[in-house]
Amino acid sequence: METNNQGCEDVSEPFKTEDLIDRLLLIVTLNSTLMHFLISSQVDGYVDPDRVDSLAQGLIKTRSWIEEATSAEGIPASTSNILSLIVKRLTQIESILPKLSEKAKRAETSATPAAEILSLLEGESKAAASTGTTTGGQTSTSDPSLVSLVSDKPDVPREPYKKVDVENDEWGIIGQTTRLIEQYSKRCHVLIPTFWAEVIKEIHRYQSHSQYMGDVIEIPSRVLAKIVKGLLTEAPGARLFQDLIKKRPQETYLDASEAERINRAVAKYFQGLEGVLTDNLPKPQDKISEAHNAFDGFGWGGPELEKRLIKRINQQSEEAMQSAEASTDPARAAVYAEVTKLLCKLQHAVLAEPRMRQILAEIKP
Repeated sequence: METNNQGCEDVSEPFKTEDLIDRLLLIVTLNSTLMHFLISSQVDGYVDPDRVDSLAQGLIKTRSWIEEATSAEGIPASTSNILSLIVKRLTQIESILPKLSEKAKRAETSATPAAEILSLLEGESKAAASTGTTTGGQTSTSDPSLVSLVSDKPDVPREPYKKVDVENDEWGIIGQTTRLIEQYSKRCHVLIPTFWAEVIKEIHRYQSHSQYMGDVIEIPSRVLAKIVKGLLTEAPGARLFQDLIKKRPQETYLDASEAERINRAVAKYFQGLEGVLTDNLPKPQDKISEAHNAFDGFGWGGPELEKRLIKRINQQSEEAMQSAEASTDPARAAVYAEVTKLLCKLQHAVLAEPRMRQILAEIKP
């Protein structure tokens, strides 16, 4: 009998304590990430919807792992009860995050600088029409028999920047990157490199009369081109994407959600540089501080994702931040700081998209 009982114990595989510790450490990490997100959002006065969505993806995976542990063999009842409470809390947060994301997306796309200016001018025009114009402290009403020699229409200030339908490949960066992807698409899976290449195109769809517009477009585009080239031609990306094409169909186009995240990220980049483009240069230290906050919240994703490719984006973000700190030109410092923020936002966008996240999980050895 003792032999048979021992045999039964050998066959059963109770939940290992080390595995439970790993999952609880993951909960602690997620908790600290959420706390940093809440505090940094409060300080910045802005909620990044892409960061919310990437957090939601990580939370879903974490919640499922903890949920598995609640019914695992060998887990004490008291531990299972605690884990069930954790799962309940994570589920509650999981249900709230999509609502926060949608609210943040509406806030992010509701007003562009040009729209705000035109809205203000329209409001002033309507107010003047209803109350009469004021001149020298006296209010006069319009007389249809009199012809004004001075136009009542206010001067509309020049837009700091505008978006057009067709990109202008002034430095040839789009063409070089496109040809590189086409060349490697014959033997590598190129969806993730294509995502970063599309950001270059979107940046080139903006125009401005500012003297700084060249740096505003060229600097991030060259950083992004470096990312694309590194993913396709250097280890480990070159090998990982070659292996992936053998088991996953080629994907060369972004879907609507992925493209929308790029559009919002680039729009946010130009909004951050509105002061530079209107010659109202911000204090470099303020921009560098914003870049540090964004970099501190850089998204690494969960343990199931391939981190070496994510590290490449992290390194480019850090280099951009260092360039901002080293620059003696306030305008270039602001540009590099915004590039740091752009890369961090785009990394959250990658982690928020199911296809991208699935690829990063599939290529992990």
